[in-house]
Amino acid sequence: MGHWCSLHLFDDSKFYCEVIPVLKGETGDLTEMCLEFLKTHLVGGISRFTEVEIERMVENYVEKFILISRSFDETFKNQDEFIQKISYEERKKNISNLDAHYEFCRFFEYYLFASCADFFPHLGLGKGGVSRRFEIPSRTVAENIISELDNWNEFLAAYGMGITNWISSEDVEILYLDRENLKFEDNESAEFFLQLLEIAYNHNLGFVCGVDMNEESLELLPQNKLLSKEFWLEQKLTGVRLER
Repeated sequence: MGHWCSLHLFDDSKFYCEVIPVLKGETGDLTEMCLEFLKTHLVGGISRFTEVEIERMVENYVEKFILISRSFDETFKNQDEFIQKISYEERKKNISNLDAHYEFCRFFEYYLFASCADFFPHLGLGKGGVSRRFEIPSRTVAENIISELDNWNEFLAAYGMGITNWISSEDVEILYLDRENLKFEDNESAEFFLQLLEIAYNHNLGFVCGVDMNEESLELLPQNKLLSKEFWLEQKLTGVRLER
């Protein structure tokens, strides 16, 4: 069957300046966000639990999410213990031994789209990444950046779902300036990507990619946090999903 991947606009400045400090417990409070996440994450929701049980559950998850978040480096792409493991089996064992790892990956996906990315609009990538849309000359800036975007983060998308990777607004700017190396012929998906690239460049935004994410939950989050719905309607991008 394969996986379903998608590309979204992403405010990397807000992510690094505001979201990560909260994830690491340095500022703010994850309680309310975690509560909202559990309402859709847990099968059957949380209505079957008492208020005391819910409070304890949320506190427990928040504590674990902060603990995991603090184990990442400054890029929030590399988890300390995980990157030290060389073999696939060692990395798999590291993940299986990490308490609440699956829940953390799902919460990270939810929190990112609740705060600094919009689920809609997005570009569907199907079973492949961005690079499959282009013939990119090797050893170019474009190849390096697209490779980074297409490279799945093994820790965050360990279960074949969730956030796979992201690039910053600075990466987008560099990629836009090297866009002549994004070569293609008769490929609408490539054209749509270049249109999104220009929009991201003009608005100082990055890109985030995900795979088999919890679409039903993410589409209920507030949209058009980055750019207004009116803006998107004016663009008339037929290959980009503006809504379900």
